[in-house]
Amino acid sequence: METLKYEELIAPGEIKDFPVSMTTTEANLTGNWKFFRPRTRRLTAPCRQACPLGVEVAAYVQPLVRGDLDAALAALRRDNPLPAVTGRVCPRFCQQQCNRRQFDQPVMIGSLERFLGDYGLDVPLPAPSVRLASRVAVVGSGPAGLAAAAFLARDGIRVSVYERRPAPGGLLRYGIPAYRLPKDILDREIDNLVCSLGIEMRLGEEVDAAYLERLLAAYDFVFWAPGLGQAVIPTPFAGQLGVYGALELLADLAVDEAPPPGESFAVIGGGNAAIDAARSLRRHGRQVEIIYRRTREEMPAYEDERRQALEEGVVIRERRLVTGLTTRQNGRLLLELSESRAGADRTVMPGAPAGQLEVDGVVVAVGQQPRWTPPAHERLLTGGDFAGGPATVAAALASGRRAAAEIERRLGLALTEDSGAASSEAVVDFADLHLDYCPPRPALVVPELPAAERLAGFAEVCPPVDKEELIAEAERCFSCGYCTACGVCWFFCPDLAISIDESEPQNPVLIDLDHCKGCGLCAASCPRAVITMEEEK
Repeated sequence: METLKYEELIAPGEIKDFPVSMTTTEANLTGNWKFFRPRTRRLTAPCRQACPLGVEVAAYVQPLVRGDLDAALAALRRDNPLPAVTGRVCPRFCQQQCNRRQFDQPVMIGSLERFLGDYGLDVPLPAPSVRLASRVAVVGSGPAGLAAAAFLARDGIRVSVYERRPAPGGLLRYGIPAYRLPKDILDREIDNLVCSLGIEMRLGEEVDAAYLERLLAAYDFVFWAPGLGQAVIPTPFAGQLGVYGALELLADLAVDEAPPPGESFAVIGGGNAAIDAARSLRRHGRQVEIIYRRTREEMPAYEDERRQALEEGVVIRERRLVTGLTTRQNGRLLLELSESRAGADRTVMPGAPAGQLEVDGVVVAVGQQPRWTPPAHERLLTGGDFAGGPATVAAALASGRRAAAEIERRLGLALTEDSGAASSEAVVDFADLHLDYCPPRPALVVPELPAAERLAGFAEVCPPVDKEELIAEAERCFSCGYCTACGVCWFFCPDLAISIDESEPQNPVLIDLDHCKGCGLCAASCPRAVITMEEEK
């Protein structure tokens, strides 16, 4: 076959003719020359590894960038059944590990999650495609119970949730103040979940030993996740008038009961319950001092919560212990304080006297305990705070997911992943990324109400952000380890051995190994460390 043809130039010039190839180079299999071949892979981003639920952030960020909110919401709900909740109350483990924090600022993943969660409040979840005969009872409608119910019900298992209180939500409703998690948001999130998946909600049902026996007789499995419903009140506080447990105080305020009488309060403890109690009392016009045994930086409460509490006028007394409590004739409580000192094993012990504090009431937030512990049973699984101690909402959701996976495994099903943690050959490190094509961009500034406005009531501290700002923030995501079909590898390939097929989201990069010479430019230029080179065998 003739491969070259001479053609006369139509335009006048010095060159009168030139060779033109009439065929391609497909027959020249240059791929036989290579010693290394490129391979595409899906790696785990550090944000996903840090998330107790293993949420794949890039999987919902990419459709969000394209403006496809329904696809983004579906990808997020695959791992997280309550995104409007976690987008508000999660401590954002993902952001703390975001690779972009070493480039300029981390992506505000919590804000993206909250935006999609709020969008989903009016979008029903897909109904289960089948309805199985298997039945599971869930005791407790907090995050662990709701997660277990959601993952089981979406796979067609019939689920009934038993809750002793008149409304569902557990800690979400009765332990987290409305300025952090508005009750209407919680109501809509739970209603959508329950109605979409056909979950039966049995409210006002106290499950005692006899009731539990009936549940075990009627259901294939029981998941026990009632949380830790009582505050621990140690000596010298137990039985004293004017002393309140933080959990009980928050639960009373959640149903609009009047706060305890008095103008000044001391809150003992440094966790989220202590901060929530103090900030709630401030919103009722009380003067509040938190007494904590270690430094402010060592408080287990979230950093944002500590900062906002100080802005709202909460006083934090660091390195202090209460060593005595007496009731004065006027009914006020007198606290004896001492400095705290840490032993070699980090045990905190009283030190030198540090004065007195007279208050109208004391709120104790030093621990939580279950209301009742059921006997062990082979078809009874436990989870949430009840099983693992006080933890985050995300950790409780992950506990419910694991329980659902275990129940399905015992039922002979393999539908729910047994862990939210991502399984992959490697986690993408910042040094693995090639960011020459990623310009620095400042992160979204999340708005907050001024402290004076916050103290006027229980309005949400962080108002919503515009859609355009959220999409712009999503564009900052590196999508570490996740191919976005950006085309950088295609652009730099000298052999035209790469093509992009966006209809294949799991692996859109197609490599023609018959013509790839293994130069490695694709791997060296891939922004997200998706392409690696391996030795040719």
